[in-house]
Amino acid sequence: MDNSDVYPLGTWDYIVFSVFLAVSAGTGLYHGFAKGGQQTTQSFLLADRSVFSLPVAMTLLASFISPITLLGIPAEIYTYGGLYLDFLFSQCLLYPSIVFIFVPVFYGLKITSAYEYLDQRFDVVIRIIGASIFIFQTSFYIAIVAYSPALAIEAVTNFDLWKTVLITGLVCTLYTTLGGMKAVIWTDVIMFCVMFATTLMVIIMGTIKAGGFAYVWEFNHKEDRLDIFYFPKDLTARMSFPSLVIGGWLNSLPLWAVGQTAVQRILSARSMTDAKVSIWLNLPFSVLITFLAAFEGLVIYAFYYGGPIPSVPIVNSTVEPVTSFILEEGRSPPNLTSSDQILIYFISQQFGNIPGYQGLFIACIFAGTLSTVSSGINALSAVMLVDIIKPFRQWRQQKSTHNNTSTNNESKDTLLTKCLSLFFGVVAIGLAFLASKMGTLISMANSIFGALGGPLVAAFLLGMFWPRANARGTLVGVICGSVLGLWISIGAIVNKDNIEDSLGLYKLSFMWYATFTIMATIVVAIPCSEIYRIFHPEEQERTVDPLLLATFLRPKIVRKDHNGMNMTNFEQLDDESAVDKGGESHHLATDSSISNEAIELEGDEGMNLNQRKKGV
Repeated sequence: MDNSDVYPLGTWDYIVFSVFLAVSAGTGLYHGFAKGGQQTTQSFLLADRSVFSLPVAMTLLASFISPITLLGIPAEIYTYGGLYLDFLFSQCLLYPSIVFIFVPVFYGLKITSAYEYLDQRFDVVIRIIGASIFIFQTSFYIAIVAYSPALAIEAVTNFDLWKTVLITGLVCTLYTTLGGMKAVIWTDVIMFCVMFATTLMVIIMGTIKAGGFAYVWEFNHKEDRLDIFYFPKDLTARMSFPSLVIGGWLNSLPLWAVGQTAVQRILSARSMTDAKVSIWLNLPFSVLITFLAAFEGLVIYAFYYGGPIPSVPIVNSTVEPVTSFILEEGRSPPNLTSSDQILIYFISQQFGNIPGYQGLFIACIFAGTLSTVSSGINALSAVMLVDIIKPFRQWRQQKSTHNNTSTNNESKDTLLTKCLSLFFGVVAIGLAFLASKMGTLISMANSIFGALGGPLVAAFLLGMFWPRANARGTLVGVICGSVLGLWISIGAIVNKDNIEDSLGLYKLSFMWYATFTIMATIVVAIPCSEIYRIFHPEEQERTVDPLLLATFLRPKIVRKDHNGMNMTNFEQLDDESAVDKGGESHHLATDSSISNEAIELEGDEGMNLNQRKKGV
């Protein structure tokens, strides 16, 4: 790309950017050493479960406002039109489903990793497979995110891409390794404010530069770029209303509903109410941020393709009002190596003469990068410790008849978690250099989470919605769904230069990947579970802990007291209330899919139903 028509970074730009990096690193150093530092895994990974709803909401959103949002959405709108605005409707499905289905189950179980649920509901094999899928897809996802600011900076400076990737990875790894979840959360709060303020500033100044809100909207409407209700006859259209609403919703579930990055933040809330409120707060925040990013794309398109813009009408006493036109220089569409560079190019070309403006915007891009990458690194280290290393220790201890020592050592595990954070930071830096080979940011992200995330979501849905689902059937379903997802996504990448002559499955829109893999996993898992039940009678007698089911599918509790029998919903019981108090006896009324007869709950004071993995 010829960047002779853009402003290079000035002294003030470097000062603003350097201050931002210093604040980010300083936050990690503070939480790494303040009050003795992070001494336990509970503190390092979950911030002692002590965070209020608003910071949780802000860190959740900041973790997912990556350059994929800040750069990818404006580029998508600029290149293909406003159809991506349909994605806003998917948010109205996403957050309620998380609040009503996933949060009560995860928070009620008081787990550290989302994949502990798979172990309690099925077995350790599915748990390890789920954790491995998360590790694989998240490693590539944060690599894409780490690559994005390097792409943006390369568009306006001569600063080598590899240097930017290295700086991003090192700063992020530093404060994540030292400060743990507390550093990640409070740094995310700062970054959320930086991203929101900067995006709003770009919208206001860019709209004025392009000719005003009315002109931007009218020009895009005249160019048929606001037609968001597109219903194609097949599923091969790159994007459409159904694929963005339904496909976008299901594509988001691996990241928001069952991904450790989000679940870990939900579990860090001080109560289930705070956890739910934090998700509800994300609905308006996410819609607003997505709309602002999309509107940036409309602004840039109107600026470069709109031609002359109207100035203030000239009025005198003898003639009708006349509107003069101004044709600004530099309004021809740029020749970029990637459409994802368009926003930073526009800002550099039009506002690069303002001291510190480019530095602030690049800091905004880095804010999105650091928040997402740090969250990913922290989640990866949690999953590796809790779902891979600890189960291996337990297995090794069971095999050794002479080893009766405990498998848990808090100080060693905390140190190990910090080392894992350092390791995954290095991995993210290495994989970032591969991201340039994978296509645009939007399609890359959706392909990764759709191909492998779909089967993972299906495993959780089977566990929460189908009490008859068992480990063997679910395992077969997850394997088949993952193979299908990898087959489609890899085939599409390999044949992208000759897609019209390739297998029809490769033409499937990347927005439908999660939908297809979820459906495939469930369609295979249910009959396989039923077949396994037929040949294994003991499986038919197996009971499912109601805390592992979605709240609205949990059976009823019959409570006996001195005044008679009162029905209460099990869905109302959380970890604290699922306790037998005062020597009362409880009876669980179940249907045949959970147990063949009512099961009596007799528990001592303080017994937690969460501890009864095999049934109630």
